[in-house]
Amino acid sequence: MGLIDQKKNVFTTIGAYSSMKQSGKPPDTTNIFPSINNKKDVVPYLLDVLKVIVGSNALQQLTGELFTQFVDTAEPQLKSTVKKQTIQYNSGQPLPPFFTAGISVPAKSIDISGTLKSPKESLLFSSNPNTFNNKAYSAIVNNGTDIAFGNLLINYNATTDSFIFKPNGPSPSIGAWLTDFVDNTQIIDKKTFMSDVMNFFYGSITKNQNKTVEEVYQELQVNKLIEQLINDNDSFEISPEDYEALLQLAEEMVNGIVYYDLGCGVMASSLPLSALTAFIGSTSGSTDPFFVGNQVEATLNESTANTPATTEANIQTIKDGFFQRIIKLISQTLAMAVTTSPQIRTLLAISTAFQHNGIPQIGNPLDDLKKSRIYLNCVIKDAMKMINEFIFNLVITFLIALLTPVGRALIKEKVNQYIGILKSLTAGNTEINT
Repeated sequence: MGLIDQKKNVFTTIGAYSSMKQSGKPPDTTNIFPSINNKKDVVPYLLDVLKVIVGSNALQQLTGELFTQFVDTAEPQLKSTVKKQTIQYNSGQPLPPFFTAGISVPAKSIDISGTLKSPKESLLFSSNPNTFNNKAYSAIVNNGTDIAFGNLLINYNATTDSFIFKPNGPSPSIGAWLTDFVDNTQIIDKKTFMSDVMNFFYGSITKNQNKTVEEVYQELQVNKLIEQLINDNDSFEISPEDYEALLQLAEEMVNGIVYYDLGCGVMASSLPLSALTAFIGSTSGSTDPFFVGNQVEATLNESTANTPATTEANIQTIKDGFFQRIIKLISQTLAMAVTTSPQIRTLLAISTAFQHNGIPQIGNPLDDLKKSRIYLNCVIKDAMKMINEFIFNLVITFLIALLTPVGRALIKEKVNQYIGILKSLTAGNTEINT
């Protein structure tokens, strides 16, 4: 049996068991799911399986689970992945003198999305004052002053628009310094992670950053290459059609009205910054996946309030398309957290300087992605493995919940069958209590 047939068989079997559990018509599970023919990306298939087992609301619950349980527990494994990929041949050597003197890196090479120059009250800044972004922001505000971030000193030069990085205190070796830096870094801050995901969909923050279309267009190109790497495409080439779509999306995000086809034709979505701020305020501290999932859905309802009324079936299709896209954006944001965030770009700048006589090997992010092919592939694969495993385990949990009563029913049916046979064989001889 081929892979496609095996995938179809999973849906058919689940449909049969669901029918046994609750007398309803099993779904048509032959060719209605495009994920059956998708050989590379396992997530769409797992999402379809989840919908068949639990129903469409499973995607909403999964989104809540990812924003709570997954985000709350992913940090240690992500740090382990980053440290594993930054170990280098000279890790045992002492910190070189050029690092003590200071490594200079253009600000735009570190902060490719302009986050560090956003207003301090922006949703893109953590509530924790000791994160890298907050410390780097302080360095910018206090031009020319050393700001300590763990074992790193950050100094901003407004004249050259660059950061100067130095070690903060002694360290036994290059490897020990890099390890300490990663340990002190918060790779995922829940508030900023959720803000990034929702902004990628609505553009609420981007609209209020006063960015040009060209700046957003450049950022979206980086995002596109990360998306391709997630899908095992490391060609680092963007098609003319994708360039055109990215330019259109950049214009929409700057204007704050983004158009999507969520399964029922192209529709506009617009969520004001005040609404996104309220959403983040109510959910970023929550550990309740059902509450968070409901609040995510509420943003969809608010953003499409002016959309012409549709049928109930269309509403469910739109909701499914919305949550599938949000789940995809969660994967992309996770990948970007370990590849293109300011603290990771700083780590790569310093670690490459250790190997090239004090000259950081970062600059244009699009070119850097090609140079860092090995690092990118490894950390993204590890990050996607984490999120795939999380979704898989949730699917298994629901499968067990589905099959347990079905198994009991089958066993009871067999037991009654065997009792009936025994009764017929012993009729008139022995009284059997059932």
